[in-house]
Amino acid sequence: MSPAESLQPLRSPGIAAAWSAAAVTVPHAAGLGLLAFAPLAADHSLAALALWSAALPGLLLTLVVPRSGVVYAPTTVVALLFAAVLATAHGAAPALGLSARQVLAVSGATVALAFVFQWLLGVLRLASVARFLPVSVTHGFAAGVGLSMVVGQVRNGFGAGGDALWNVRTGWHLLAALAVVGVAWALRWRWPRMPGLLSAVVLVALAVAVAGVWGGGLGDVFAPAVQPSQFAGPLWPDWTGVPWMALAQQHGSDLVVLALLMALVNSLEILVFNQELELDHGLRGNANLTLRRESLLGVLCGLAGMIPASTSASRSRIVLAQAGPSRDAPRWHAGIMLGVAVTGAWWLHWVPMACLAGGLVLAGLMQVPGLMWSLRYAQRSRVTWAQSWLVALVFAVMGGVGALVAGLVVATFVLLHDSAAKVLRHVRLDGELRSRRLRRAGSDTWLSPRMNQVAVFELQGVMSFGVAAHLAEQVRLLLQPRHRWVILDAGRVPAWDSTALAQLRALVRDLGQQGIAAAVAALDPVAAEHAGDQVRAFADLDRALEWAEAGILSQRPIEQRPARPERDLLGEIGEGVPRAAANALMALLEPLAVPPHGVVFSAGDTDHDLLVVKSGHITLVTQWPPDKGLRLATVGPGMAFGEMAFLNGAARSACAGSERGPAHLVRLSRAHFDAWARQYPEAALTVMNNLAQIGARRLAVTTRQLRAVLE
Repeated sequence: MSPAESLQPLRSPGIAAAWSAAAVTVPHAAGLGLLAFAPLAADHSLAALALWSAALPGLLLTLVVPRSGVVYAPTTVVALLFAAVLATAHGAAPALGLSARQVLAVSGATVALAFVFQWLLGVLRLASVARFLPVSVTHGFAAGVGLSMVVGQVRNGFGAGGDALWNVRTGWHLLAALAVVGVAWALRWRWPRMPGLLSAVVLVALAVAVAGVWGGGLGDVFAPAVQPSQFAGPLWPDWTGVPWMALAQQHGSDLVVLALLMALVNSLEILVFNQELELDHGLRGNANLTLRRESLLGVLCGLAGMIPASTSASRSRIVLAQAGPSRDAPRWHAGIMLGVAVTGAWWLHWVPMACLAGGLVLAGLMQVPGLMWSLRYAQRSRVTWAQSWLVALVFAVMGGVGALVAGLVVATFVLLHDSAAKVLRHVRLDGELRSRRLRRAGSDTWLSPRMNQVAVFELQGVMSFGVAAHLAEQVRLLLQPRHRWVILDAGRVPAWDSTALAQLRALVRDLGQQGIAAAVAALDPVAAEHAGDQVRAFADLDRALEWAEAGILSQRPIEQRPARPERDLLGEIGEGVPRAAANALMALLEPLAVPPHGVVFSAGDTDHDLLVVKSGHITLVTQWPPDKGLRLATVGPGMAFGEMAFLNGAARSACAGSERGPAHLVRLSRAHFDAWARQYPEAALTVMNNLAQIGARRLAVTTRQLRAVLE
């Protein structure tokens, strides 16, 4: 086999894919070009205007910034907005004395401004914004562009002209246009790889030609796409003598709005397709760089009076489906379009405008995302489906500016709705969470079954009025009659607005009227100040849980409360120790006074003493002061700490000190304990057993806290 024959299988998929894409581009681009340049038909060859504009910009992009599998061609949104710009400039021509070439210069300047706006979007690195747009907005814009094409054909009488609407000739044009749509769909269904749209246009055009034998062809019933003309090159704009100041005063705002809309919508289409390339085809690229590169060439094409090409998602999908991420297919596509532009003057006048109108109708219908036609999707995602159609219909009826406003409203609504739906990250109604405040076994046994009176709601996201209102509604709905304490954990809320804080105050007030105490944990200082004194705030969830636990323990009967600490110096380590042995051990204890914010020991210290709290509270943290480290535990009267170093002789692994007020402790050195243990061996075993139980309980608390974090 020769080298040429061995390369043929590799080339054929790319060539076939290029022909398939061009079969869509030719009727689509020609129809859009003829529509866009229609106001200039009396002054220049319409075929040349449409076909050169369809071919040269795409060829230029393909040569300068080639991308694997990506076809460059005039896109629907740019062509329609170009038509609006040209129509605006042509409407101003009589009053300002503009020639056809000067009208083209005005349109080119406006389009160039649009792509300058697009370049700025790339420079400002705003491509990442596209990922935050809800799918209803992106689908709505795509569908809106497609519906605008369909509505445009209806208004134009499917190529018969707007004045001929609702007459017999319009009916024949409608029939031909629908025939193109039906034949193209049938061919695509029967032979998916066949260029269905181009084939349908050719078949219907031949049918019209045959019908002309009986007086029903071109010129009699059907309007041709263009009038016969000689070969002509592109029409270059005339930049001399344009009254720019007068134009800016009369139509400047309209043209700038159209330019801005072209930049936004075209950028959105490029960014969304770039995400598709990355997610579906693994073709990673810099979206901001893509915007900048395409915009620079778009400025050049606009100044040349042509419809700028852009990333054509629909044609690129055809190429990617048939040839994969190949560089050959886009180049072949550009070459085919150049050939069409060179030869178009000889055959385009044989094509009925109704056929191109049918091609635009089909292209418009295909522009609508398939999900929006799905009944199953409409039933399963009614809100998203309805939002998509809302944006699309606004685009089709009111134009791109109205759709842009509608899209922003929908995006804001979706953002607020999603924020409200996800404002509750975790809801714990059965007392799963406990604070790091360690208590003696008796207190803990009494407290544990009653923790289901505490409801903890973990919040997330920015808290605005609507989100806070939804939060308050959900809290009231989820609370059960047994709940007497409510904690809102705001550690994942980056910001509160004033209206959200008003909702928070109202929620706390309403719960208080129902006998439910509420608190907010991890509320940022600015929000806490604006919330007011009526909102109880804690530095973190741990301290809020300690507050709720203290409230539950305050309900305990007096007879079940622990002995006074001054009568029980040994606390929990002395439980079960005989009186004589306990008195002997207490005689070895050394008192230690800790001032407010005083440190008992620091991480890395090598003393091995066991300490018992007599009064006050001691906080164990990873780093002192407590606000710089993680709170590990808080121990109160009768509780021991420092047992790990006491048992294994290791260095201290944490810091301990008095976080708030003063504390009084007793200290037991390991040397004194060993001497006492030799005299009272059985009592020493009891103390060691108590220390083991203390360690087991604290390990269980740590495990429970870790499980809660992981959940």
